[in-house]
Amino acid sequence: MTERSTTARQPHAGASEQLTQIGFRLRVAREERGMTISSVADFTGLTKGFISQVERGLASASISSLAAICDALTMPMGRLFDPPKIYVNRRADRQPATLMGDGVADTILTPPGQSDVQVIETWVEPGGGFEPEPYRLPVDREFVVVLAGELELRIEAETFLLAEGDTMSFDARHAHIWRNPSETERARVMWVLSSRV
Repeated sequence: MTERSTTARQPHAGASEQLTQIGFRLRVAREERGMTISSVADFTGLTKGFISQVERGLASASISSLAAICDALTMPMGRLFDPPKIYVNRRADRQPATLMGDGVADTILTPPGQSDVQVIETWVEPGGGFEPEPYRLPVDREFVVVLAGELELRIEAETFLLAEGDTMSFDARHAHIWRNPSETERARVMWVLSSRV
């Protein structure tokens, strides 16, 4: 398994309130379970300093890092957020970011706090993706639909090539990697991550 990045990213303007809320909830969950920052660091492969910064709202963590911390704390990641009763996600308001991988632009389409399902739109540049080391996610199922281009997925020891319109569902706790095999065309992919609450 790959060692996760421990680089702290500074929050952008307006993000500090949400980061403080996330950090507070992580700290409360950790203390309720009698865990130390050191034990969470050992479980996740993240540094103690990075986890401390996240808990204090001083650094933003990628989705994969938050998922790893929540996995260590045995809590759904959605508990870090307060979901709105009605959520409209306008295309003009979306801010793509790289949650994991290289040559990747991710946009989370579900509202913050949606603990039972997450929907992520991903654009993958030619040759981009998440490799070479496989990763796992602490959710029950991962569903993917290729909206444009191609996506190559390796789950455990088996490799699958998905073309536009193809879909796939698998246990997200199985080690997997993925990439855009094209040398010229971008791929557009929709991921759906579901878990029992």
